Parts: sequence; C-alpha cells; structure tokens
Amino acid sequence: MGQSDAFTRRTFLKTATASALGAALSEGAIRPTAAQPVSDLTMLTVVQLSGLIGSREVSPVDVVEALLARIDRLDPQVGAFVTVVPDLAREAARQAEREIMRGEYRGPLHGIPFGVKDTHYTVGIRTTARTPALADFVPDFDATVVVRLKEAGGILMGKMNLPEWSFGGATAGTNNPWDLSRTPGGSSGGSAAALASRMLPAATGGDTSASVRGPAALCGVVGLSATYGRVSRNGIVAISWSLDHVGPMTRTVEDNAIMLNVLAGYDPNDRTTASVPVPDYTRALQRGIRGMRIGIPERKEIDRHHPDVLRVYDDALRALEGLGASIREMPMPPTWSVVGQDHTIIRICEAAAYHRPFLLADPDRYGEGSPVITAGEFRRRDVEAALLLTAGQYLRALQIRRLFTRQFRELFESFDAYVTPANGTPAGAPAPGETSLDFYRAFNLNGFPAIAIPAGFSTDPAGLPIGIQIAAAPWEEDTIYAVGSAYQAITDWHTRVPSL
Repeated sequence: MGQSDAFTRRTFLKTATASALGAALSEGAIRPTAAQPVSDLTMLTVVQLSGLIGSREVSPVDVVEALLARIDRLDPQVGAFVTVVPDLAREAARQAEREIMRGEYRGPLHGIPFGVKDTHYTVGIRTTARTPALADFVPDFDATVVVRLKEAGGILMGKMNLPEWSFGGATAGTNNPWDLSRTPGGSSGGSAAALASRMLPAATGGDTSASVRGPAALCGVVGLSATYGRVSRNGIVAISWSLDHVGPMTRTVEDNAIMLNVLAGYDPNDRTTASVPVPDYTRALQRGIRGMRIGIPERKEIDRHHPDVLRVYDDALRALEGLGASIREMPMPPTWSVVGQDHTIIRICEAAAYHRPFLLADPDRYGEGSPVITAGEFRRRDVEAALLLTAGQYLRALQIRRLFTRQFRELFESFDAYVTPANGTPAGAPAPGETSLDFYRAFNLNGFPAIAIPAGFSTDPAGLPIGIQIAAAPWEEDTIYAVGSAYQAITDWHTRVPSL
C-alpha cells in the first residue's frame, strides 16, 4: 500500500473498526463462536457491513482484504470457488471507497463483496459452468444480474463452484462447511458453502430443481427462488429456460430482501422477464404475520422425512403460530402425483435443446467434467434420453404444468403463504423412507416464489443444518420475506457459524 493509499484509508476510517464491531456486537446482531474472532469483518452481514461502510466507519478495502485472507485460508478445505479475482476486487473496493468519500454513496450494496455462480457471464473472466466444453470461455459482457449488482456498488470476488452444467444435487469438489465430509448440495453448492463459511456475505445462484434452496438449507443459509420472470436470466448458461430461476443467496432474510431490490425488474434483454412493479422488499421485514394464513402439506406427504427434519419443521410451525399466524393442512391438487415426472420431462427436453450442439461436437468428452463418473453419465443420459422424446410428449408436459399451476393458484385463495420442510434429510443422512424433491420442484414448475431458511440442526448425525421452505403466490416475495423475517427475529439459527 502506497503512502497516498494509507492516507486515504485513515481519512475514510473516522471511527476505529474495533469500536464499530463492538457496537454491532452490543446490538446482539453478531453471535460469533469461540472459533471466530469478534473483530473479524467477515462475520458481518450485508446489513451490518452496509451501515459501517455507509457511515465511513469501515472501508470496502478492509472488507475485501479480510475476505480474501479468509478465502486463502479456508477455500482449500471448502472448495467453494472456481475462480477468485483478487486484483479486480481490490480495484473495485478502492473505487467504492473513493466514491463514498466524495459523497456518492449508491445504497446498501455499495462496497459489499459478492460472488456469482459460474454459469453467470462475467466480462473478461472465465465462465466455465464447470464443463470442459466451456473451459476457456471468456464472455465479452456481464449477465444482467452481475450488471445490476455492480451498478449498485457491489464488488465481485469470484465465481462459485457447481456440478457440471448445473446438473445434479451435489457439487463435486465443494465440501459442506458444517462437516467437510458431506455435500453442500447442488447445483449452487459453491455459493451456499462460501456463505456458510463466511468467505462471502452475498452470492447468487440458479434454481431449476431446488438448486438455490437445497444448498441453502443444507448449509444453513438463506436462498430465494424468485417468481419466474422477476429476475433476468440474460447472460446465464441455461438448463431449462422455462424452469430456470435466478435468486439471491445470503445469511439472513433481511440481506436477501436487499439483494432482490437490486436484482428484480424487467430486462429488455430477457423476454421472459415481466414488466410488473417491484416493491421495496425491505418494507415487508417489519410487517409481522399476525392474522396471516399459512398452509402446510398433509402429514402423509412428509412422513418419510428424516426424524430431525420433522422435529425442526414442527418447532418452526409452533413458532409461527406463536407469532399470530393460523396454520392449516391443505390437500395437494389432483396433479400433484405427476409433478416429479412432469418437471423431469420439461427439464431434460429443454436441456437437450441447449446441449445438443455440445454433445454432437464432441460426444466422447461430453459429461466428463465431473470427477464423479456417475454424475457425468447422469448428465449425458438425460440429454440423450430427451432427444428420443417427441414434441407431442413435451407439449403434453406443458399442458399438465399449466393445469397444475392453475390448481395451485386456486389453493392460494385459501392462504397467504405455504410452509414445508426443505430437504427431506440433513446433508447425506439417510431417511426412514424414500423422500422426493417435489416440494422444491413444484415451485420451479409453477414459477411461484419460494425461499429456504435455516431452522435448526440435526441430532443424528449431529450438527447439520436443517431448513424450512416458505412459498407464496406469484410476485408476492414480500409475503415470503415477512414470514421469514418474523421467524428469524425470534430464532438464532441464522447466526450460527461452523467451526473451520
């Protein structure tokens, strides 16, 4: 650091970082474990960092340096990143610092570091989707979500790991920070693992079959799959264009709402985005849920889940009732029995249309990007199987989806939010019976918004995060945030930190 840089840093820091962190701790917002020093900037949430940066008590440069040091120390164990961009991050942090010193503060994401899934185009930075087919692909433009985060003053730290092409529910090469022998889930496993291990305060993910919500639940963080059309998919490597959702991943519901404020909105470069009003989602955080009607699935739909999952779920429902919500079991619509099959047909048919050129160009290498051979075979099997399906079968699947969506919308006339368990088991733990992803996939299929938030920990095996899922009608992410924020206000699961 040169003399002028040192002078700038001293000018910026009107109050000592230690004092600022002490004030945050006194408010009860940070709950470090014995393994984590209280003076560590990496422990702070987006909201906490934003307050300190906006008041010039902490410099974005110091935040970036703290996170880069933590990435250097922890990522060899966790494996959350595909690419780290320290030089670009440092320059962006210095630029943010200069702007804030000039009084050009852009808002709560100004100076906040973030990561993006390695399916998101990043100008001048490799976007590999973890496949040999894109190993050297360097886009000449940013995905819209990256553009919006940068325009809000966010600082890109790097690209997050995923299974090849986003196929699969495990992220090879990434370990769950709560137990490094277990998976963080997939496909946004790198984003979830980085958040849980405090290498990032914010990230993005893509969700086609629970790929945001599943890893969030398994890693004890927050992940939203926004309403289809709420967030642009422009500049993002696709699996299934009609099932893919992009959403924010954070440590708290409040941080998530702040991110969606930036990410949401119509994009002329993505014709599937909707020109509908985007509210200030943070206004829902203090709304409360007294009098809210919450629907839940009948017990027979979840009775094969892991016992710890059911215990955590029941505890969460009691907490929501204690906050004034009414809870009622709702029978699933008639099309529920085919949700899984319908989702699969649509997903693999659309994936095949996108992947066919890659498969034909180099069939011997297609699907070899994962060190887990069976995972590569799984991707290739899906694509090749879909090429054998007829247009009529695909169109029939779309008709069933349309009927399911209408039936589910009718259910929402009876309640405001719908709460289910998230994953059927903790990461890698066996369940007493077969569980399915249908409570995840349903909201990719109908396009409704849904979020996974941390709600407890397992006892057998011990210490693994367990989440709940909160869904709402289309365009009602604010309802989801109201429920999630109310729950987090009376619990501390989201403040727990793995010992690494």
